[in-house]
Amino acid sequence: MEKKNDMSLPSIIALGVLYLIWGSTFLSVRILIDYFPPLFISYGRNFTAGFLLFLWSILGKHWVKMPIKHLKVHIMAGILFITINNASLAIASAIVPSGFSAVFMALGPLLLVIFFWMEGVKPSVKKIMATLLGLIGIVIMSSQKGLSIPGKSDQFFTGIALLIGAAFAWNIAVFRVQSTKANSYHFTQVCAIQMITGSVLLMIISTLKGDLALLHLAVVPFKAWAVFLYLTLIGSLAGFSIFGYLSKECDAAVVATFTYVNPVVALILGNIVLGEELHPILLFASFFILLAVILITTDKTKPVIKS
Repeated sequence: MEKKNDMSLPSIIALGVLYLIWGSTFLSVRILIDYFPPLFISYGRNFTAGFLLFLWSILGKHWVKMPIKHLKVHIMAGILFITINNASLAIASAIVPSGFSAVFMALGPLLLVIFFWMEGVKPSVKKIMATLLGLIGIVIMSSQKGLSIPGKSDQFFTGIALLIGAAFAWNIAVFRVQSTKANSYHFTQVCAIQMITGSVLLMIISTLKGDLALLHLAVVPFKAWAVFLYLTLIGSLAGFSIFGYLSKECDAAVVATFTYVNPVVALILGNIVLGEELHPILLFASFFILLAVILITTDKTKPVIKS
């Protein structure tokens, strides 16, 4: 199905809601890292949300037989989305501020330009320039160890590596799903397969790692459980559902705009709720990255396919 250039009102509303939801998840994970092991935060909320989506898909009669080739794509996407991306972001949240992580994830559209270029879809000059701007922003951010959470400066570059891995994992998954045309199913089925697959693998890794011994659920305050519930029902269940819906209804470039709105939401929330400093260097680097993403997502040049 060809995506429409003109967005419907439901799609516009859904995109606006996605901006707010996924912009707030960075702060939520940053809060929970003081109460739960990072991997538990990721697999706990995503497995629960994935199982609810599975029930929704079955009871709503949205579940259909899927070719093995598409099933393999969604299993791989689940591992990249949840096992690698979500877990990496959760671990990094103990090292770098939430707004920092959100800005780093804005590299997504830049990576997609590169991935599709490698497949033969030549980008416009505007997109090439935007990619270079984004790289400049990342280099600036990566050189500032002082931007790490107090007492974590010795782990700063570990946090950088985790964020780079998270960005690559997410966008490789997006690229593979789009390039294989495996996104023609109801979003409940697609999201359920991805979330359950990625969560189960992460659960196994976390258990082997010994995280169960670090779980002290009886002493976790109500505030933390409330944030965990928010991440599960809103961040994962609603967020992934909206993302799946938009991926079918809208152009990929339009859906990708959430990556440059998220950092703005995350920076503001991190500053208001946790008192995270809006460091001038972070804002300066953010300018390059967000400008790059805006240039990419507003570029209307028809891509040239290499022969």
